[in-house]
Amino acid sequence: MLQRSRAFVNYAGVDVTILTYEHRDDYDVVRDRLRDAGRLIDGMRLANLWEDLRAWDDEQIKKAIPSFERQLPDGWKPLDETHAAGPLIRELRGENGRHAQIDYYRADGTLLVSDQRLGPDLKERAVILCDTSGEPLGAWNWVSRLYWQWLDSLPRDPVAWIIADSKTSANTLIHYERPDVARLHVVRGSHLKPKTGRPIGKLIKTRRKLMQNLDVWDAVVFLTESQRKDVQLLLGPRSNLHVIPNSRKVPDELTNVNRPTRKGVMLSSLIRRKRIGHAIAAMGEARGRRFGWRGRLDVWGRGPLGKELQESARKRLAPVKIRGYSPTAGEEFSKASFSLLTSSAEAFANVLIESMGRGCIPISYDIAYGPADIITHGVDGFLVPNGDIEALAEQIKKVVAASPAELAPMREAGHRRAQEFNDEHVMKLWSSLMSDVAAQRGL
Repeated sequence: MLQRSRAFVNYAGVDVTILTYEHRDDYDVVRDRLRDAGRLIDGMRLANLWEDLRAWDDEQIKKAIPSFERQLPDGWKPLDETHAAGPLIRELRGENGRHAQIDYYRADGTLLVSDQRLGPDLKERAVILCDTSGEPLGAWNWVSRLYWQWLDSLPRDPVAWIIADSKTSANTLIHYERPDVARLHVVRGSHLKPKTGRPIGKLIKTRRKLMQNLDVWDAVVFLTESQRKDVQLLLGPRSNLHVIPNSRKVPDELTNVNRPTRKGVMLSSLIRRKRIGHAIAAMGEARGRRFGWRGRLDVWGRGPLGKELQESARKRLAPVKIRGYSPTAGEEFSKASFSLLTSSAEAFANVLIESMGRGCIPISYDIAYGPADIITHGVDGFLVPNGDIEALAEQIKKVVAASPAELAPMREAGHRRAQEFNDEHVMKLWSSLMSDVAAQRGL
């Protein structure tokens, strides 16, 4: 999302506002960190619901009154200071650990919003908005109504283009219909529950509402053609389903083409879905009993499985090192010969573009979705059957055994393929899509 936002600024010449709903006390620290890393640039602004609400005056706040859906709950009262969870927030949890009430305050100590869960099962809700003196004005049944009130307050120029990258945020936008707002949703994950079949499988619970309401969006953007086809086979064809891949920053020129062939690299979160244990097992099998085998694998990333994975590599005598997190780990692709992707599912697999763009040959499981849409097997990378550790090991052995000259053409082909996913090319796809939406809506 940040990559695309920078591309909008740099190639389309438009400003981008990133909207966040989460309550936290350190957004200025977040902004500074993103700017220092070059991820938030001039033309990009990070806005937060709670920061903006705290700046509203009574005139702005009272515009919400016609949208209230319920009276105040009987016996409602704000939480006292014993429930403080931060400088501007107080929380009460039920016996099951779920939130029963969250109160949000302004810097001057007045109550801003009280979010209550009601009933014995805490499934009923009352979201109470207060004026600048802290007096309650009314309540909504759903927090999405509070989000809508905030979205209504944001400027249009003359149209607001909302691109929802989060499925959680997208769910709150399904019924947000405004004549001067265009809604686009980017699907960043598989829509199917694992092991239920493809394409006619079961929808993942967290995506079910979105998939059952595809028609409300001006555009639904998938990252790969294969996922769009699967959705259409499952749910029927629709004219608002489009494909625009993620963009990555790809070097203009490829260096170190004739690099040694023995070193592999992975950039990955150290979580179960990434199945790094498969990579460790494959490296152990590729090595076999040959202590002089040249291949080795460095895994860069962080997550809860770091120690477990390193111990697994030790027990298997696999030539694998868990390196931890580094902000410059992407540069490892310029030094390595091959990369591995062993995830159980992806929406696109950005790491493949980053690897190919630096001449590092990807060896990937053929999973849904991404690898087969990016890699041409044997030309710019390799695809092996999903979950087949033996096939993965065999492919690793072949790459390690090849000469630098034998692999050079594949490195160059990978770099050419990665260029198709650079910012400028992908931004043209977004420009075309948004022009079509504007024409269809008369915006």
